Amino acid sequence: MQCYWKLNSKVIVVFCLFWCGDIYVAALSSDTKDIGSEDPLTIPLISDKVVPLVAMLDTKTINRKIKVYIRTLMRSMVRPSVQEELQDVLKTSLREDSTKDLIRNITLQEMKDILEQQGRDELFHPVNNEEKRKQQYPKDCTTIHNHNPETTSGVHTIYPVDEKAERVYCDMKTDGGGWTVIQRRIDGWSQFQRPWIDYENGFGTVDEEYWFGNKNIHSLTSSGNYELRIDLKDLSNTKKYAVYNTFVVGDAASKYKLTVGNYSGNAGDSMAIHNGMKFSTIDQDNDLDSGADCARPYGAWWHNHCGASCLNRRFLSKLCWNTLKTYSAKTSVVMLRKLK
Repeated sequence: MQCYWKLNSKVIVVFCLFWCGDIYVAALSSDTKDIGSEDPLTIPLISDKVVPLVAMLDTKTINRKIKVYIRTLMRSMVRPSVQEELQDVLKTSLREDSTKDLIRNITLQEMKDILEQQGRDELFHPVNNEEKRKQQYPKDCTTIHNHNPETTSGVHTIYPVDEKAERVYCDMKTDGGGWTVIQRRIDGWSQFQRPWIDYENGFGTVDEEYWFGNKNIHSLTSSGNYELRIDLKDLSNTKKYAVYNTFVVGDAASKYKLTVGNYSGNAGDSMAIHNGMKFSTIDQDNDLDSGADCARPYGAWWHNHCGASCLNRRFLSKLCWNTLKTYSAKTSVVMLRKLK
């Protein structure tokens, strides 16, 4: 930034050139002599007689150039972190004295007005910017529901891992809504006898039968406190449910170790025996049953000993939940919701 000073017997005015000369000053024609140049940057501020000339801040020119600059900036969709850095640089460079504060107030107010006109005031409201980012990249169905409680159940896009999009079914009705469905078995349409890599990344069709993926489930449950809900329909078509206020799935290094507890519901607690267990699939046997590979007859799950619960079992063999009167279930929906 370069600052030029002009003095006469009546006025002391300051103007500043900043942003690489994009904004310039026009001298008062009544107080300067014509030097025959049309370039404002070449106009001398001291006459040949060493008499200070009077200059003033051309706010119309400044405001016009600021508008062009901001529109160009916002069109380029500068990342929020860069916007904050630009804001800090501008504030710091214009904080040295009261006259510069005056310029700062003019320029920042103009910038704010333009951004509000365009509906993009993120630069001045970092908290709002973070909220908008959450709305644009919702991590789970709870975020979608909190933003708009009128959202209906169905397939939505969420971003459980960074900003990678994943399609998922959101239950926006059950017990207040906001549930992210991570497993659903309804008719045996999808094949669930799959290897480790499939259960890690997820598979199936989200509006029918699917498994959301262990890495996605881990990403969600490691980002906050989540509750687990399992809805079942037993062999007599009676609806049952189990809710766990503690539900965490570890990372890949832990073999997606399960932490589950604090049960409530009417289906009975068939998950307690699985607490602390690693995930098992047909090609990775991590259960504690030395006499059997539980994932082969009972499907992929957090098996301890075989048979307590097995909601990923071959559909024709019936899903198992040993605290039901029938010991088996015809359908299952497993979902999670972030706690407040």
